[in-house]
Amino acid sequence: MTQLAQSQGKRPHIYELDPIRICTAVGVVGVHALFFTLVLNQTGVGLQIQNAIITALHFTREIFMFVTAFALVYVYYGKPFPLMQFWKKRSIGVLLPYAVWSVIYVWVNMPHKTPGTFISTSLLDILTGNASYQLYYILLTLQFYLIFPLFLLFLYRFASHPWRVLVVSLVLQLLLYYVDFHTLQQGTLASSPFWQWVSDFQNRFVLVYQFFFVLGGFTALYFQQVRAFVLRHGKLIVGGFLLVLVGLWVHFALQVNVYHESIGLATSVLQPAMLPYSIGVIFFALWLAGRWATHEKQGKPRNYHIWQTLSDSSFGVYLIHALILNALIQYVMPAMPTVWPVVLRVLLIWFTTAGGATLVSIILLNIPIASRLVGRETTRQRNQKKLQSLEPAPVQPTNKTEVAMSVPAGREV
Repeated sequence: MTQLAQSQGKRPHIYELDPIRICTAVGVVGVHALFFTLVLNQTGVGLQIQNAIITALHFTREIFMFVTAFALVYVYYGKPFPLMQFWKKRSIGVLLPYAVWSVIYVWVNMPHKTPGTFISTSLLDILTGNASYQLYYILLTLQFYLIFPLFLLFLYRFASHPWRVLVVSLVLQLLLYYVDFHTLQQGTLASSPFWQWVSDFQNRFVLVYQFFFVLGGFTALYFQQVRAFVLRHGKLIVGGFLLVLVGLWVHFALQVNVYHESIGLATSVLQPAMLPYSIGVIFFALWLAGRWATHEKQGKPRNYHIWQTLSDSSFGVYLIHALILNALIQYVMPAMPTVWPVVLRVLLIWFTTAGGATLVSIILLNIPIASRLVGRETTRQRNQKKLQSLEPAPVQPTNKTEVAMSVPAGREV
């Protein structure tokens, strides 16, 4: 029986997820900032280096799926599942801000549409995630919410066979990446209009990333064992990460310079090389976050409140950063002196975008009603609820006039 099945009450907060969440969001910003600043590079070598870094940042999709499944399974597995309450909470916290920001992006990107065209375009873009280039992350999350009850049933059935399930899932994921890369992206199917349409939308279909949801779910079920393994074998984890990173870059160089594949193919997320690399990054991130979480001060990791605030802002970063990045690319990047090194200009665009999106998200988190634009109650409201949850339970008289008091184990994931 898994640890979660034995724990029926409110579960302790997994501190490791907080830095992973915000770092993943910053990585997503990095992918987009590096892509839109490729025009700054005037040399072939410079372009290859920048694209190689983009490829290395493509782990963000897989780790996003991993964390999404981990958090939900950790909270809901082994407890009664309130289906309507679950979907209501996600509708307010995720679907509503996703729809609002989709409409905002349609309005910003196409300001002169007629009202009818604006409404039809907005509705279609909400369904497809096309309002802005980063919103498919949220669309994938919503799809996973829809199938999550079935995912829980799947875990209940196979929870005692983690290795068999993970191996089968891994093989299926590898086959999917291989077939997709060699047939749909560059093979005979690539010239077919129908399969081109499928290729355009495949990155926003939840089952394309099934292994990482399965990995996240089982990691939540056996997190104490996974945490102990990762912390005990730090050298192995770090060495494995460096090995897959070097392997990814060597593979990229071979694709471009030996096999003469296009940059678009070489930087594709859906290719076999991304599977071992993403797994290596996930466990490296767990090791780094685990090391931080074990250095406690007054019962919590050092600087926890900073990481908690950044983690709370991460959903807003996904939603907001494209607006800031587009403005920087349009107005700021052309004004940067050309004598500045390309790497400096690229980093300025990246970190200004990430910092600006984080700041706006934190500000919204502290404004009533507006906080819902980034999927949460205000920080103050959440803190008040936490304090209320820690208050002693009402006195329950018994035959022995004893007093019953209870305190939850900690904040949810």
